[in-house]
Amino acid sequence: MQVTPATYGGSMRPLLLTALLLTPMLSLPRAAAADLTCGAGVTGRTVRGDVNVRSGSTCTLTDVRVDGNVKVPRGATLILNRTQVDGNVETDEGFRSVTVTGSVVKGNIAAERGGNVRVENTRVNGNIELERNTGTLRVARATVQGNLKCEDNARAPGGGQNRVQGNREGQCRTL
Repeated sequence: MQVTPATYGGSMRPLLLTALLLTPMLSLPRAAAADLTCGAGVTGRTVRGDVNVRSGSTCTLTDVRVDGNVKVPRGATLILNRTQVDGNVETDEGFRSVTVTGSVVKGNIAAERGGNVRVENTRVNGNIELERNTGTLRVARATVQGNLKCEDNARAPGGGQNRVQGNREGQCRTL
């Protein structure tokens, strides 16, 4: 005997009804993005929000994708290695250190009134802005789609071999 919807007592109707009821739920918005507070090392994952470095700690992101921004507060250190940030890398006054190597930042890198900054072998789709920092600054082998701007830093930035589509300004004019 061949089983058809008619011979099986019409059991296809509940299945069809369930599919029709569940289909609109597939297009519902997902829950809010989950931010990450970082005070140690994070490797090989995706953060569907912002990364907030814990004050006074060192956050190392290796092979990580960040869908939002990375924020570095007073007294904190950030190390990005082979990481993609879809937003910006931002610092608060008094940050200790920011190191970005072999990474992609789709927004800007803005480090102001802090310590050391090193950006090497990195692509930045926005600007790199280094202003009023007291530590060692280095920008080398970076591809910058926007501007490379350095002003009023205690030490002139070092580095070179950068590709900058926008302007090279201030202390970074020769980089």
